[in-house]
Amino acid sequence: MELSWLNTFITAAEEGNFRKTAERLHLAQSTVTLHIQNLEDKLETQLFDRVGRSVQLNPTGLGFLEYAKTIMETYNGSVEYVARRLQGYQETIKISVSTLVATTYLPRWIRDFRKVNPETEFSIEVTDSRSVVASVINQECDIGISRIPAVQEQLESIELYNDPIVLVGPHGVGVRNEREVSTNDIFRENLLFTNNHPLYWDDLLFQLRRHVSNVRTMKVNKVHVSIEWIKEGMGISFLPLTTVKDQIEKGNIEMIPFPYFSLPSAHTYLLTRKNQNQTINTFIDLISRKEINDKTGV
Repeated sequence: MELSWLNTFITAAEEGNFRKTAERLHLAQSTVTLHIQNLEDKLETQLFDRVGRSVQLNPTGLGFLEYAKTIMETYNGSVEYVARRLQGYQETIKISVSTLVATTYLPRWIRDFRKVNPETEFSIEVTDSRSVVASVINQECDIGISRIPAVQEQLESIELYNDPIVLVGPHGVGVRNEREVSTNDIFRENLLFTNNHPLYWDDLLFQLRRHVSNVRTMKVNKVHVSIEWIKEGMGISFLPLTTVKDQIEKGNIEMIPFPYFSLPSAHTYLLTRKNQNQTINTFIDLISRKEINDKTGV
């Protein structure tokens, strides 16, 4: 059994058509047909049902598909491992990280760490904060960086920094006919994009509605989408300062005065299992020290 047969089989299962499979793999359609026939001959069973110009997996083919994927994943993983060793990498740190951190602090942390540890590579999974916690618990990563702390006994949760929450809107939102617009009127005239952070929105909205009536909201659960929509003049939002600082400096969005009550902070946590190896602990120490130094101006 050849790996090329398995790769063609997996692709055909996804495409449901041998012609599309050939186009995707840059093969002749006759080659695709031959690969499938060879595989079926080797297994002594049919894997596809032919329906006109389309093909679909029969029950046997459907069951075999998972084994084929496992074989290919194992093969690709082994080749990647050898390639990493040849490139001088000795160890991989797997990080699951929330989008907010992945687009702000994480690149600098990795760059600084690799200056003194070039033999270490990183594997990054960018996801939402709740999935980060689950990934650490399920041992799918070595380190999680999340906006949500972990309360599980088997995990360590290190608070890295606090990020002030600010109210922001599109450029010019606070001025109309060369006169300043009150914060109250800004809320009445604009949609408020909510739920782009996992923790602070419920309490914030409860307090806000005690001071401003008839607040119109729209749930937009991604920070980067909220920012783009704000730039387009579609609404306003409460967002962590680090996520909007660059756009404020460029003049694309602006901070809106908020006089009603003190706004919360967004916390960022490093999550890891206890008793990690020395390389991972070194990276954790670097992040922790850097954040302390950044706060104190050292």
